[in-house]
Amino acid sequence: RTFGEELLKKRTYEKFTTFKAEHDDMIIGNHLRLFSFCEHHLLPFFGEVAIGYIPDTKIFGLSKFQRLIDKVSSRPQLQERLTYQILDEINNRLKPKGIGVVIKAIHTCVFARGTQSTTAEFTTSAVEGIFKENINTKNEFLSIINADGRLRI
Repeated sequence: RTFGEELLKKRTYEKFTTFKAEHDDMIIGNHLRLFSFCEHHLLPFFGEVAIGYIPDTKIFGLSKFQRLIDKVSSRPQLQERLTYQILDEINNRLKPKGIGVVIKAIHTCVFARGTQSTTAEFTTSAVEGIFKENINTKNEFLSIINADGRLRI
């Protein structure tokens, strides 16, 4: 399979399994892999995504966090737009009570050209619903995704 075919397969993925929500506590996917291309320079950017949401009636199958990121990042992108596209995809599919998305990425266009900064890392975030309305909910999400207790296997 060619690289273009692989990206197209990710882009057209639509099997986002959901289940009935049995609670309304926060669900977080953290340290999710991100790989995309800057739409201005066609150079890669890569990093991690954290997604948190408070379900209403439906939840995702857990592997769908990564599938959704792969789907929307498989075309040339801007990190800022990608953050909101991830939020919108989850919002449209689950209609949760609230959602937060944080992306931390390194852009090779920044250290390969222009300023050539090899240490620059860029963070974008988007929140909606109770994450935007209630600072405690937003802070709970941010404190969990920024905690040092990373699972290592």
